[in-house]
This record gives sequence, C-alpha cells and structure tokens, in this order.
Amino acid sequence: MKLVYFNVKGLGEPARLILAAAGEEYDDFRYQFDVVDLVTYKFNKEAFDNDKKNGKLKKSMGRLPFLEVDGKVICQSKAIERYLASKFGLMGSNSEDSAIIDSYCESIRDIKTHYFATKNLFDKPKLKIWFDETLPQKLEELESLLNENGVITEENTPNLFEIKLYHFLVEFFDDKESIKKAQQTCKLLQQIVSNITTNTKIAAWIEKRPKTLM
Repeated sequence: MKLVYFNVKGLGEPARLILAAAGEEYDDFRYQFDVVDLVTYKFNKEAFDNDKKNGKLKKSMGRLPFLEVDGKVICQSKAIERYLASKFGLMGSNSEDSAIIDSYCESIRDIKTHYFATKNLFDKPKLKIWFDETLPQKLEELESLLNENGVITEENTPNLFEIKLYHFLVEFFDDKESIKKAQQTCKLLQQIVSNITTNTKIAAWIEKRPKTLM
C-alpha cells in the first residue's frame, strides 16, 4: 500500500492512524511544501504542482490524499478511511455495527461542517460563541447518542469512530484549550479518547511520525 498526501496531518492523518492501529506497513509518501503565507494559506508545492501538470495524478482527479492498492487508486479521504477500516476489521462484527459506526463518523463530519461555516465568517466573537456554547452542546448530543444507541467496541481493537473522535478532539483544532473545555462534561467521549491515546500501536505511531507544521 502507498498513501499519498502532503507532509502535514490534515486529511491524511486519520488514514495513517487507522493503518497504525492495524499494524500495517505501507509507503507513507509525502509531498513537501514551503509556507508562503499561513494567514491566506498560500504554499509553494512545486513537486505536487509538477506531477499534477504532467498528468501523474489523473486517477485521483489531481486531489490528495489517495491510496494505491495493487495498482488501483482509491481517492477521497472518507472512502479511504472506510476501506481501510473495513479491510482491517475496525468496523464492528456485522453490517449493523458497521452502519452504526459509520453514522457516528458522519455525526462528527456534521459538527466539522458547522464549524467551517462559522470559521469562514472570520468573526472572532461568533467563533468564540461556537466554542463556548455550540460545540459543548453538540458534543453532549453526541455523548447522548452513544449512551442511547450503544458504543460498538472490540477488545483491544479501536474502531473507525473511536479513531475519528480522537483525531477530532485532539488533533483537528488549533485552539486546544477551547476544545478541552468544550468536552469537559462528556465523560464517555473523554474515555474513548483516552483509550485511543493509550493504544500501544497508535501511541507508537504518534511518537515516531514526522513532526509537521500542521
């Protein structure tokens, strides 16, 4: 397997965490880039731009990340995550469990979508309200969903939702203090994150992975 992305965590990191949890060896290919302006998110990514211009990325429509498996290319980060989780047994033990785990992941995606809609307004007071009021409410709703519907767990094996929740609550946001405060009443979510943090294989990956700007 070859996972192709930029030398950042971003959209590629959940797949890397899944591969770490599975103990799978793979080629972690990273396009390098230089920061031009972090405020406007401008980067110099010459190698990627050249490969895209020369048609080397047609199978992924010029987008990253993508996963190469036995000569085939799987693009779109969520498709990659679901494929890897299914392949390595991180989607529960039956179709119903798999669907529930997938639905929990989509709930996280809904929260992210709401965050980006707020963030894109560049309204700091409104963003503060989102962290102080909206996010805690949404996390409490997610916690309630898990308590009502059940947490799909396998002994010593994290599932896709648990990995995605860890990535969301630990690595997704820059404002670590606000995200920590927002989840303080969600004991179940905190326990899931703690379980992932102490997972031997994932902890080993976090320790050895390249140190990146983002």
